[in-house]
Formats: sequence, structure tokens, C-alpha cells
Amino acid sequence: MNLRLAGFIFLCSNNFWLGGVQAQVPYTVTEGNKLDSQTYQGYLLYRNWCARCHGTFAQGLAGPNLAKSLKQTSKDEFMQVLVKGKNGRIGIMPGFNDNPQVINGREQLYNYLRARADNAIGPVQPEQGSK
Repeated sequence: MNLRLAGFIFLCSNNFWLGGVQAQVPYTVTEGNKLDSQTYQGYLLYRNWCARCHGTFAQGLAGPNLAKSLKQTSKDEFMQVLVKGKNGRIGIMPGFNDNPQVINGREQLYNYLRARADNAIGPVQPEQGSK
């Protein structure tokens, strides 16, 4: 087998395997700030329950910058902290296990924060996109 053909086959097989493990993006953002309905619901939850400590755009305030920390936090760890809370340098983040609104919308909340962490939404107020 000639070397070029072997290299081509190698590249094609790597693209095939790597393409199979690409993560699905759990949100849709259009026009810079228009969110799909599920992610927008996450934004509403964030605004009502999280923004007072973590900032309007998850940039941090009394609590840490969630857009930054979510880049280093697994989804499972995020969910665990959301449910159980966490002791940190600035104090205690309460768990939301007893808050059905947050617990029932935790996937949407994660999607919204994931979009922030991925810089899919700039430092602007999100809007609900068309359905």
C-alpha cells in the first residue's frame, strides 16, 4: 500500500471516530441572544434564583463566576451542587433540593449556563427566540 493512501485512510478513520464523540450542544442561540424555549426557561430560573449571587450574566458577584467555573465542572458535579449546595470561600451556597421549581428545571438551567460558559450568549439579556 502506498504511503499516501495509508495516510488518507488514517485521516478518514480518525475523522470518523472523532466525529462520533463530539458533544451535542444542549442549547440553540440565534442572533446573538435569542434562545430556544427550553434554554430561555433556564434563563428565567437563573434570573429568579441565581442572579442575585452569581451576577446578571453569570459573571460572578458575591458568588463565583458560573460561566467560568462551568468550563471546569462536569454536568454531574453541577447538578450535585445545585441539589445539595456547597461550602465555598465566600460562604455557603444553599441546595435547592426543596425547591421544586429549580429541581424540575435543572436541565434548562444547566443549558442556559452552558450557553454562557461557551460564550454563545454575550453579556446581553437573552430573549426567547421563535418557536
